[in-house]
Parts: sequence; C-alpha cells; structure tokens
Amino acid sequence: MRVRGLALLFLLMLIGCRGTVRHEGFAMAGPDAFLYSAHTNTVITANDDGEAERLRRDWIVDALKFHGMCPDGYVIDTRRFVPDAVGAFGNGGDILYSGRCVNNVPPPPAIVERKREEEIFEK
Repeated sequence: MRVRGLALLFLLMLIGCRGTVRHEGFAMAGPDAFLYSAHTNTVITANDDGEAERLRRDWIVDALKFHGMCPDGYVIDTRRFVPDAVGAFGNGGDILYSGRCVNNVPPPPAIVERKREEEIFEK
C-alpha cells in the first residue's frame, strides 16, 4: 500500500509541474498598431536570437491572427526587456514589443481611356 501511495504522490507531483511556458499579453494601440508582451524564464530565455525568439515571433503571429490584424504582415518597431528582479536570482522578465501592420495596398488600376462613340463609328 505504501508503494502505491508513493507512486500516486510522485505522479501528482509530476502533473503539478506540467504547465505552459507561454505567458503573453496583447493590446491594440491603434487601428494598425499593437503592443505584445511575452514573459521569459529559464526555459524561454530573453535573448533576441535563437529558438526562444523564434517561438515568440510565432506567438505574435498567432495573436495577430486571433485579433484579425495585419493580414499582410507586421513590423516590430521596438523590443525591450524588462527584468522581474535584478541580481543573481533574477532569471525572468517581460519582453515588450511595439509593432504595426504592413499595409500592402495594391496599386491603383491602370487608367484606360474609352474612345468616344463618334470615333468608333468614324472608321
């Protein structure tokens, strides 16, 4: 009975450790602008290169799609790291992104001049 109890306790501890590393925030800052934040930790580091940043960029795309923004793409204007704590034990914080939509407006149609009816019938 003790072995089962210990096994159950161990299983519950493992389930309790399971969680998500995706802690984010999103706000529209205008019709074509947005603010996005992502929390960092020892798994999802704050560096701006590597796998963690690629994951955050994918999360931004997911958030923009969810909010129906930027179908033609986006540009990040600023990226800033705000640490939770400074010192030896500070290993996380928020990365704040300020971005805007890229508007790929198609060029206006070419102007086609219609010949007047008189010119057509003159030939």
